[in-house]
Amino acid sequence: MTTPNVAYIRPEVEEMLPQWDLIRDAIAGEVAVKAKTDTYLPRPNAADRSEENQARYDSYILRANFYNVTGRTHQGLVGQCFQKDPVLELPSNLKILEKDIDGSGVTLLQQAKRAVGNVLDYGRSGLLADYPSVGERAASIADLRAGLIRPTVVLYDPWDIINWRTTAVGGNQLLTLVVLKEGFNAKDDGFELTRGIQWRELRLEPMSEGGRTTFRYRVTVWRRNDTENQSLGPFIKVSEVYPRNSSNGFMDRIPFLFLGAVKNNDEIDPPPMYDLASVNMSHYRTSADHEEAVYLTGNPQPTMNGLTQTWVDANFKGGVRFGSRTILPLPQGGELKLVSAPPNTLTGEALKEKERRMVALGARLVEERSVQRTLGEKKLEFATEISILGSCANNVAAGYVKALESCSQFVGAGGAPVFELYPEFELDKMTPQERQQLMAEWQSGALTWEEYRTGLQKAGVAYEDAESAREIIASEKPRGGVGVLGAQLLSPNPNVGAPNAAGGNAIASQ
Repeated sequence: MTTPNVAYIRPEVEEMLPQWDLIRDAIAGEVAVKAKTDTYLPRPNAADRSEENQARYDSYILRANFYNVTGRTHQGLVGQCFQKDPVLELPSNLKILEKDIDGSGVTLLQQAKRAVGNVLDYGRSGLLADYPSVGERAASIADLRAGLIRPTVVLYDPWDIINWRTTAVGGNQLLTLVVLKEGFNAKDDGFELTRGIQWRELRLEPMSEGGRTTFRYRVTVWRRNDTENQSLGPFIKVSEVYPRNSSNGFMDRIPFLFLGAVKNNDEIDPPPMYDLASVNMSHYRTSADHEEAVYLTGNPQPTMNGLTQTWVDANFKGGVRFGSRTILPLPQGGELKLVSAPPNTLTGEALKEKERRMVALGARLVEERSVQRTLGEKKLEFATEISILGSCANNVAAGYVKALESCSQFVGAGGAPVFELYPEFELDKMTPQERQQLMAEWQSGALTWEEYRTGLQKAGVAYEDAESAREIIASEKPRGGVGVLGAQLLSPNPNVGAPNAAGGNAIASQ
């Protein structure tokens, strides 16, 4: 009997692997990029396999500079998602997940940062709510409190989610298969640890009960029987379990969540970071050509005019010595010139152009500007990045809520988990002029107090909600009296304290 090809990779994944590899290497930086040699930096003469040409290529790579814009942009944008503390509320029986989400000591926020990075970089990631096996009985709260069992949420990289299938059930697409590629400790002699590959199959098995079709969730782990060569040998089952919920019933859903840059479903979204990483690699290749040109033509080249062969043979038998400490004899009418390459070389201009393109694609941490930009310029430059980052943050937060809800089914915890991210964007910051305009619109009656307060909260200026702020401001006495703002809040007439036609205030400070 032929064993199934558990390691089958869907064509959509195969197609995306080169893009994901490029992004991953670009984020990793110069060491990873140069280790791939001619994958990213072609040889100047690929057909020449001589030792001399190899030595030239080694120097060519060594002189090249990889300007890690992609990695710095990744760090900056992920950091913006967590600049403000996320809102995290967990039921009591899931509190352990806050400090250890996957059983390895990684906190929920640390894993969430990596999840945001995956979605921002590759447009894809996945979360598996996993359940320990306790035999045929349901896990109890006593088991949980004793530390014998616990739910976990495991994060998977996009290239490790190799296969899946959905089935139409009652008008909805039900996830019925997911195959995940994992690593495991194949050999350990106490010193040397050898890692192997295994495949985790998550499947919904159809069952017939009372004339209707139901499903039960099954988890099967597969490995090759030849652990020395992961591409040989048939697949063997290592384990097979049917996780149960807190009521000792079979699970009727696969607790796996796809995370995407656009939407959280099984479709693979385009990688948001690909365009930037691609230009970053092109910049690296141009850098190699530029450094090669600088190496070959960077020093001034002396030239002499008016010399004859007789003069050269008579005066330069031992070669030409050149420098400020040497007198260089020339014949009458002879001329010495120094020829230098122009500073605005083609490769130098190409580097600057690609750096401008990287800034336009989202690398706002690359260029240090010496002039103050207007808010309009900032909005134009960063609007795309903000929309992408906001979508990634929202999708990751929604995915974690669903994963934590799946964990709640296992432990029977009461209460709904809450997880929200608040990305901090530069254009959320209001200038003093914009804050003044916002207050003027509120004072004129064009905005309500709640709308005015919401504007200040979004700008990061205010933190109290509208009602709390009204009570606090009304109870405080500013220096010099209540003032215009306090008078408006205390007065039943919203126009009291508003600027009058003469430019003053209807109520003076008392």
